[in-house]
Amino acid sequence: MIIKKETSDWENKFVDRITVDFYGTSHEIKKLVVLLVEEKAQFRVRGNEISVVATTAILKQLISKWPAVFETDTKILRSILQDSRVFFKGNNFSFDVTTDPLIYSILNITPDSFYDGGVNTDIEMVLRKIEKEKQAGASIFELGGKSSKPNFADISAEEEWARIAPYIKEIKKSFPDIILALDSNTDDVIERALNEGIQIINDIDGFESERKLELVSEYHPAVVTMFNGRNNPENSQTFQKDLKKYFMNSIAKLSECGLDMSSIVIDPGVGFSNVRVLKFDLLKMKAIELLSELNVPLMIAISRKSFTSKLFDLKEDERLIPTLLFESCMVRAGGRILRVHDVKETKEMIEILKIFK
Repeated sequence: MIIKKETSDWENKFVDRITVDFYGTSHEIKKLVVLLVEEKAQFRVRGNEISVVATTAILKQLISKWPAVFETDTKILRSILQDSRVFFKGNNFSFDVTTDPLIYSILNITPDSFYDGGVNTDIEMVLRKIEKEKQAGASIFELGGKSSKPNFADISAEEEWARIAPYIKEIKKSFPDIILALDSNTDDVIERALNEGIQIINDIDGFESERKLELVSEYHPAVVTMFNGRNNPENSQTFQKDLKKYFMNSIAKLSECGLDMSSIVIDPGVGFSNVRVLKFDLLKMKAIELLSELNVPLMIAISRKSFTSKLFDLKEDERLIPTLLFESCMVRAGGRILRVHDVKETKEMIEILKIFK
C-alpha cells in the first residue's frame, strides 16, 4: 500500500487534523475501511484511494494496529505523525503542544495594568499565587514591569527593572525549576532579565530593534513575537495576508539569530491597534487558523481585554465568560499557548474541550 501525507481541502479544518492518502488494491482498501470505521476516523473512498483526516490519537491507533492487519512496516505513518507534532521549547523546557494547550500565567508587577494593576505588590502573595496556579495547571509564569494597555504611561528602564528584579530573585529561590517569561519591549530590561536566567522574552514590538536581535543571537531565549498594530499599518481588506507575511518575516529574522522554530511563538496582538474598533480584534482572533499553517506555537492573549466591552459593555471583572468562550474557539482553530489571568477557569475550559473533542 502507498501512503502519502496531503494538505486537506476539507471544510471545518482544525489543528490536530492530519490528512493522509492511502492507495492500494481493492482488498487492502476494504481492510483499511474496516479499520477506519473501528477508529471513527473521517475518510473518503475514491476507487482504490482513501483520503483520511485523522487526529494524532487516531493515527497512533492506526500505527499500533497496522502490522496485525497489513503485516507491513509503519515507518511512513510514524514519520507523518512525528512531522505533524508542534513543540514549544526553550532553556530547560520542552512541551508537546500538538493537542494539549499550555497555560501561561500573567503576573503584572505594575500599579497601572488594565486588570491586575496594583494587585501583585507583595512578594509573599505572589509566591502563594504561583504555588496555587501551578497546582491549577499553569506551566509558565510571565512577569511584567510596565503596562502596555492603550495610552499607557511609559517609564524608564531603571524603574521597570526595579519593579521586577526582586520578584525574579525570590521566585527562582522558592521555585528553582520554574519557567519564567518576561513581558517587556525595553532593550536594557530584556538584557538584565536574560542575565538573571529568564527563559522566555515576550516583546510587543516583535523584536524589530537590532539590539533585541543581538540579544536573541547571544542568549537564545524562547520568544513571543507579536504583531503590534500601534506600530504597523492595518488594512481590513488585506489584513490576514499582511499578518501572515509579517510573521513569516519575523520568524525568518529570529531563525537567523539561531532560534529553532519550536522556540518562536507568534501572537496576533489582540487589543494592540491604533484603530480602536472591534473589527481588527476579531480579525486577529480569526487569523489563528491561517497562522497555524506556519507550524509554530500560537499564543492566545485575549484575557479580559477590552474587545469584550465593545461587544457587551463589560467591565474588567465581568469579562471572564466571553474570554473563555473566545479562547475555546481559538484553541479549536490552532491556538496552543493561553496567556491568562484566570488559570483555574482556563484549565476547566481546556478539560471541557477535551471531553467534546
